[in-house]
Amino acid sequence: NELTRQTFCFDFADWYESGHWGELYVPHVLTDENKVVSNVSVNLMQFKMGQATKSYIQLGTVMTDLNHRGQGLNREIMERILDEYKEKVDGIYLFGNDSVLNYYPKFGFQAAKEYEYYLPLSRGEKAASYTLEKINMEDEAQCSRLYDTICACSDTPNKNDALYMNENIGLYQFWFAADYGDSIYYLPETESYVIAEKQEETLLIYQIFGKEKLDLTRLSHSFGDHVTEAVFGFTPADRENLLVREHKEADCTLFILGNDLERIEKDKMMFPILSHA
Repeated sequence: NELTRQTFCFDFADWYESGHWGELYVPHVLTDENKVVSNVSVNLMQFKMGQATKSYIQLGTVMTDLNHRGQGLNREIMERILDEYKEKVDGIYLFGNDSVLNYYPKFGFQAAKEYEYYLPLSRGEKAASYTLEKINMEDEAQCSRLYDTICACSDTPNKNDALYMNENIGLYQFWFAADYGDSIYYLPETESYVIAEKQEETLLIYQIFGKEKLDLTRLSHSFGDHVTEAVFGFTPADRENLLVREHKEADCTLFILGNDLERIEKDKMMFPILSHA
């Protein structure tokens, strides 16, 4: 955790102390006199693609202490992880920053594009909408109902998400605690939840939880008349009426290992924002 704070300026303490750090997040470390000096974390991921279930590994928190760099420590961890997991999963991926674009290809990774879907809206247009109830994440009963809904999505294909992160409640809880806890809404009509926020005239819809398929145009109009574009932070299952463009995030490139993951670029998909680790 100390090395994470020094390298990335964020903290796992609250996530850990709340009990949300489960067995799916597995740090692989090298130590020097009991001090962690290099780390690569394995995130065991499961995604639903319609009726199919895929097992992937997402590597994250790749870091080495400043005073121990240039010694091949991170390479040693990476090689051991690939030896252990490469034949056990459908693919391995990670998100690398611009300073390491030449590093990951040394292990067989290749850069891949992601695509985001968006919906232009007419400013001020009056249209049908859903009723939204903002969730208070400090209310234990509301939190419990939200997590029950997320867990229930594991039983059947998600009708709203074509690449749905399944059975990783801990990672959702991490993001709710870190960034998105104030952006969760309940839709009583469909007993669904949506994670969304407005940035000026753009509506960012990060995720939908629930068993019913939502009307994305109607959902977008639910957030007011001053939205001119809805952008989806996941791959909608129904993309017929949506536009698509390459998803570009500053200082962030997707690297993939394994033929199965080539479908992300080929089928114009993206890993959900809330699945990043």
